[in-house]
Amino acid sequence: MALAARQTIGRIFAIYFPIMAFVAIGFEHVVANMYFIPAGIFLQRWAGIAAPPGFDPASLDWLSFLWRNMVPATIGNIIGGGIFVGMSYWGAYLRPSAEYKGKAD
Repeated sequence: MALAARQTIGRIFAIYFPIMAFVAIGFEHVVANMYFIPAGIFLQRWAGIAAPPGFDPASLDWLSFLWRNMVPATIGNIIGGGIFVGMSYWGAYLRPSAEYKGKAD
């Protein structure tokens, strides 16, 4: 969306508001999880940093990370990016306008 904007303020809005909504809703992003969760696993295992109250540190392992986080987050990112963003672009740029439809008939 930022590349399609013609003015700087449009580019800023196209970057800021979707990211803000993504974070505020609490969605997970695969690339961010590739850093934060392994960092947590390493800190727990080697640095001995205590887990927050109510969290079982034994549940944080590599298999759990891959199966319970990476697979669902990857599928969600593919669906979200491929379908919803693709449909938004189609609606904004590729959908035939009413004028064009009238001339084709």
